[in-house]
This record gives sequence, C-alpha cells and structure tokens, in this order.
Amino acid sequence: MVGCIVTGHGDFALGLSSALEMIAGPQEEFRAVPFHEEGAGEYAKKISDAVRDMVDRDGSCVVFCDLVGGTPFNQSMMLTGELPQVQVVAGTNLPMLLEGLMSRDDSMTAEGLAALAQESGRSGVAHLSVTGAAADEEPGEDGI
Repeated sequence: MVGCIVTGHGDFALGLSSALEMIAGPQEEFRAVPFHEEGAGEYAKKISDAVRDMVDRDGSCVVFCDLVGGTPFNQSMMLTGELPQVQVVAGTNLPMLLEGLMSRDDSMTAEGLAALAQESGRSGVAHLSVTGAAADEEPGEDGI
C-alpha cells in the first residue's frame, strides 16, 4: 500500500487528519507532519524522516501539501530528487485526501494515487447557491 503524508503550514495537516479520521476512521500508513514556526531546518528533518520511514515500510509515498511554493512543498519536492518513488501533490483539500486514501490498494502506484487525488481535489471544489423556494425551506435534521 502506498504510504501517505499530509503536511502544511500551522495546524493544516492536523486539521485535515482529524477530519479524515472523523469521516473515514483511522488510516493505515498515514501520517500528519505539521510545519510550525520551528524553522525550515528543523522541519526539513521532520519531513525527511517521515517520508523515508514511509518509503522504507511501504516502498512509495505521496506527500499531500497545502500549497505550491511554501516550505512544506519545497522541502517535500527536494526529497523527490533522491527518492523517485515519492510523489508530491499541492493544493490539498479534504475530498482529495479522502478519495486518495480510501482508494489505495496493493496494486496502486504512488504516481497513480497522486493523479487520482488531484482529480478528486478538483471535482471536490464547488460553488453552489440556493435560490427560490428552496432558500425559504427549513433545514432538515442533518442540517441540509
């Protein structure tokens, strides 16, 4: 199974990890690595250790980052130069993480998982509005 790491600025990774567990339960071969104000040097060691551990255990890894160009993304991308079995995806959202982790199986590659996650992330973004009579209705028990 492809290992997965979510990372980002502040508690981004911890928040997504918490939401993921609430919806889908605890996940195997998954880890959250937050980037706080410890500095890029300390963070570089944290993310490197986490990625190398996943690759050692699982053979490959996908790192889900919050945004392109930030420290978590840059440090993760640097690892791909020496670890080609690592894929990095940026712009991570909850639909992307859910679909990616729930779709993993023993035949899926890190590259395939990254591509699936990217597409799920795109399709999980929506701009919706309620108009007319539907806007005047009271929400049901589940809030919808």
